[in-house]
Amino acid sequence: MKNINNLGLFVGIFLATVGFLNFREHVQNAHRIQIRHDSLTAAVLGRPGGPGGSSARKLETQDDLNSYHFKPVEDVHISVQTGHFFGSDFEGLQRDCTIGDTVINCRYGAGIDPNTADALWYHIPSMGGVGPLVKRHPKQLLIGMSMESSEYYPALDNVDFMKNFDIESSYRTCSQVPVFYFDYNAQQVAALFKPPMPFEEKKNALAYVNSNCGAKSGRSEIMREVMRLNNKMVPTHSWGHCDRNMEVNDHSFNKVELIRGYKFCVAMENSITKDYITEKLWQALEAGCVPVYLGPHNVADFLPDPEAIIDYKKLGSPQALMAELERLSRDKSAYEAKLAWKYRKWEELSPSFLAMTERSHVRQPHTRCQLCRVVLKHRYRPQNFTTCLFNKTWTQDYHVKL
Repeated sequence: MKNINNLGLFVGIFLATVGFLNFREHVQNAHRIQIRHDSLTAAVLGRPGGPGGSSARKLETQDDLNSYHFKPVEDVHISVQTGHFFGSDFEGLQRDCTIGDTVINCRYGAGIDPNTADALWYHIPSMGGVGPLVKRHPKQLLIGMSMESSEYYPALDNVDFMKNFDIESSYRTCSQVPVFYFDYNAQQVAALFKPPMPFEEKKNALAYVNSNCGAKSGRSEIMREVMRLNNKMVPTHSWGHCDRNMEVNDHSFNKVELIRGYKFCVAMENSITKDYITEKLWQALEAGCVPVYLGPHNVADFLPDPEAIIDYKKLGSPQALMAELERLSRDKSAYEAKLAWKYRKWEELSPSFLAMTERSHVRQPHTRCQLCRVVLKHRYRPQNFTTCLFNKTWTQDYHVKL
């Protein structure tokens, strides 16, 4: 009996030790994840210890701004000339808008007098029926804005139309103030690097969420062909309004959380034109499923790693796509290589991705404030602006419609 009691005591101590070690490992893993989250956030916030902590760059920018001799407080008024999709809070005083040490009272509004406004703002997709674009005074600027694709709003590709504007604010990287769908700020960007679910815990399937069944990119037609193949190894789970084959209990499900549990997910744009990269890609990358992507030829310019996606254009057919998904689902190392960027240091990510974040909300204030900054600088140092269609570098691989 004594030996049995001793054995029980030994087993109890052993199990307690194993439990403690497992607990400690979980704590250490959680601590490592938190450290990575904090270091990434520190990097993009520009705190010491991160690649963004460049005080020299900040001082250089401040020296340049000092040469303008701005007043401590400056008023900038932008008259909104069209309707738009951005809600009631788009207009009015834009909070926390500064340039260097100067506070900008940056105001947007349909009620601002266009005859005295510093700039006239036009939402290009809403411009049906708007008359001639005329400046009301010599220093006034005309701003054309669009987050929508030129495939749906061809005025963006019309030289005679776009030459009316001084400033373009669109999804195009050549815009003076780009409006990227990459809308993470410095605090939110660490969500992109959240560790994905383990390979073994993910569904070995392709998640598909699509509610625009007639998109110009042809994604619906492609995915119907994929679903007709009826691949048993990597089935397609369609959750959207188009060709749904899954039971949806809650129509307001969280897409990112849904696709987080899949090895693969569809991230195909509704139209294909240079620089048009939407939230579909960023949601997939954040979720940690490997996206099957269809979009512009220069998508690599936006990716944290060129290998982070499965580029449908390069594969060319539904059959080739399914063969690639089967290969990756059998090869854990090859699959996880596509997610390796999530574990890299900030400065080890693609240079073009880092350059994009410099112009995004990670580094810059809201686009409305950025526009007020451009307008204010123009007041002190007038410039001759051009829009993207007149940018010879940007149009080298873009067909301009004359």
